[in-house]
Amino acid sequence: MKIPTPLLCLLLLATTVMGQKADRSQYPQPASPKPLKLPEVQHFKLENGLPVYLVEQHGLPLLQFVLVSNAGSIYDPSGQLGLAEMTADMMDEGAGERTALELSEEADFLGISLRTYANREELGVRLFTPTSKLEEALPLFADVLLRPRFEAEELERKRTEALVGLAQAHDEPGAVAMEAFTQLIYGKEHPYGRSASGTEASLKGLSVQHLKDFHREYVTPANSFLVVVGDIDQSKLRSMLGKALSGWKGGQLKSREIQSPSKPDGFVIYLIDKPGAAQSVLRFGQPGVSRRTPDEYPLSVMNTLLGASFTSRLNQNIREEHGYAYGARSFFWQPRYPGYFMAYADVQTDVTGPAIQEFLKELNGIREVTAEEVEKARNYQALGFPAEFQNVESIAANLGDVIFYDLPQDYLNRHIEQLLAVTEEQVEAAARKYVEPGNMVLVVVGDRKVIAEEVEALGTVKYLSIEEVLGPVPDIGE
Repeated sequence: MKIPTPLLCLLLLATTVMGQKADRSQYPQPASPKPLKLPEVQHFKLENGLPVYLVEQHGLPLLQFVLVSNAGSIYDPSGQLGLAEMTADMMDEGAGERTALELSEEADFLGISLRTYANREELGVRLFTPTSKLEEALPLFADVLLRPRFEAEELERKRTEALVGLAQAHDEPGAVAMEAFTQLIYGKEHPYGRSASGTEASLKGLSVQHLKDFHREYVTPANSFLVVVGDIDQSKLRSMLGKALSGWKGGQLKSREIQSPSKPDGFVIYLIDKPGAAQSVLRFGQPGVSRRTPDEYPLSVMNTLLGASFTSRLNQNIREEHGYAYGARSFFWQPRYPGYFMAYADVQTDVTGPAIQEFLKELNGIREVTAEEVEKARNYQALGFPAEFQNVESIAANLGDVIFYDLPQDYLNRHIEQLLAVTEEQVEAAARKYVEPGNMVLVVVGDRKVIAEEVEALGTVKYLSIEEVLGPVPDIGE
């Protein structure tokens, strides 16, 4: 069979290429991180005083709205824990002329996402919609924001769900450990230490009137701001918002001073018995920093090395080298006021003692780093940062953080530059200042009869019960 000349040439070329040996003596070098330049943020106020921040993105016909109020669980009255979360949870359970079911069906029909949320410091409403459906979607957003129905029947359903969640937490070692950790860092009565979801007594005491009062006082133009990202111009947005939010007025800006927690005195282990547990839940930590810390960038690079990436020291040790757990990580929770540092993993019960020792080794060892490690950590963060702006939802979330925490206007555009400027000396200084294994708490939730002896050999141990942390299992039938 005669092979056509062009085909014969291609076969000869393929044979030559396949015969060459690839040079694998060196890893391919990643591209250098490039500066990030975000679109202009347009700022204006509606007639009612509501600040609006707009980023026009006309590449896709999509829009993200995020309304944020200073109305998180730190504003819950002491006898009404869980009020902020319940208020947010109820705002989209029927609003305006629509019941909960009708509201959900209308959102599904339009192909939009309409959600409410509350955390420690804020309460918000999010709307994601195609531009073509904005005329129909914005009135729904306004109803949820301004005219939630807060019906008694829906409140009873949500109350039962919340109580079931509290009961289930007793059987979830991670939930027990987290609640114990925040209580030990801040104290049970501290706004960051008390339960954001409420207690059995506080949940059973919540009434429709409590929700209405909280909503009226905190969800106001003066206490909120709106971020809009997507396919719309300022003129049209002003007009549509003016119509949708007409009648929403008043209020005042809310704030609350949060006392900084005291550092632990020495290394103390708190062991919470969970009989028969196949794993031991480990939570190391201490008081940390606020979102506006001047050490943000050295701290971020240091934590990337310690436990915020797959190749971090903690994960390589606990997971890759020893196989004690599926993963080990660390992070800094940074709210408006000092948060906390935590390093954590769920390890096999029979290696609880050795795992704790390896954690302590890495927490102490992070005070010494190499220039190569720092460069890799800087590049890891810098190269990954632009991915946080690949859609309208993520752009809105990042811009919302800048506004809520009152960060510099050029914060996002200078983020990569600031990361790449971090030095080896700054990383080590941040580690010495903010990671102090000698003054940490360690919460361990596991099988006491199996692990107590080896844990007691590692430091002072105090014992807690699940009921001391979470209270008794709620009586859901009442």
